[in-house]
Amino acid sequence: MAPRKKRCLHFAALLCAALTVSAQIAAVSGISAHAAAPAAQAAASPDLSPSAVYAAMIALKTQYPEGTPYTNDNYYAWKGGIFSGGYGCAGFAFMLSDAAFGNLPARQLDTFDQVRPGDILRINNNTHFVIILEVTDTGVVVAEGNYGGQVHWGRTFTNEQVFGSLTDYMLTRYPEQTDFLTGDPDNSGDIAVEDAQITLQAYTDYLAKKGYGLSDAEFKAADVDADNTITIEDVQYILSYYTENTLGKKNLSWSKIING
Repeated sequence: MAPRKKRCLHFAALLCAALTVSAQIAAVSGISAHAAAPAAQAAASPDLSPSAVYAAMIALKTQYPEGTPYTNDNYYAWKGGIFSGGYGCAGFAFMLSDAAFGNLPARQLDTFDQVRPGDILRINNNTHFVIILEVTDTGVVVAEGNYGGQVHWGRTFTNEQVFGSLTDYMLTRYPEQTDFLTGDPDNSGDIAVEDAQITLQAYTDYLAKKGYGLSDAEFKAADVDADNTITIEDVQYILSYYTENTLGKKNLSWSKIING
C-alpha cells in the first residue's frame, strides 16, 4: 500500500479529474452524472427528499395558518396505518404526514438515532404529538395542532430534548433501509463522485469528533474495505471505482480496486 501522503495526493488528482470529466459529460449530454429514476418508479412513491417533504407539509399553512382553532373536536383519518386516525394534535400531525408521504405505511420506533422532516414525535409523557418540519444542527422545528387549542408552526426543540426524556416514541414513514450497494452510501444505485464526497465528509466529521453522521446502511456502504471504520482509503477506493469503471468503462471488482 502506498504511503498515506502519496495516496492523499493521488486522491486529490483523481477527484479533480473525475469532477472535470463528470462536468464535461453533463454539459455534453444535458443530464446529471446520476441516471434518472424510471418514470414509473418516480410516480409510484413520493419524493422523500427533505425539501420535498417540507414543502408538502408547509403548503398546508395557507389552509391552517398560525392560531387556527384545532382541538380534540377535530378528527383526521390517517393513511399511515398503526392508528386509523386521530383527534386534535394527532389528527393534525397525521394530516401533514399524509400530505408528504401519501399512502406509505408508518412504523413506530421506540429508540432511534436520527430524525427527519415528516417524522412524528410523541412527547410530554405520552400526551402530545408534533410533526417535524425541519432538522437543524442543534435540533428540530415542528408543527402541531391543539397547542393551547390552536395550530402552531415553528416551535423548536433541542437535540437533547428530542433524543432525551421529551420523546416517548417516534412514528416514521420513511421505508426501512436495506443494505446499499458497496460504495453507494447515497443509495442512488450507482457509484459516483457524490459517494466519495459523502464518505470524505463522514471521515472529516469523525476526525472533528462529530461522529460519522451516517445510518447503519450508509456506513456499511461507505466502509468498502469492511474494516469497521471509515478512512481516507475508503474515499479513494470509491473514487477509483468510479474513475476506472464508470468513466474508464472497465469492469474491475472491489477486490481488484482495494488490493490492486
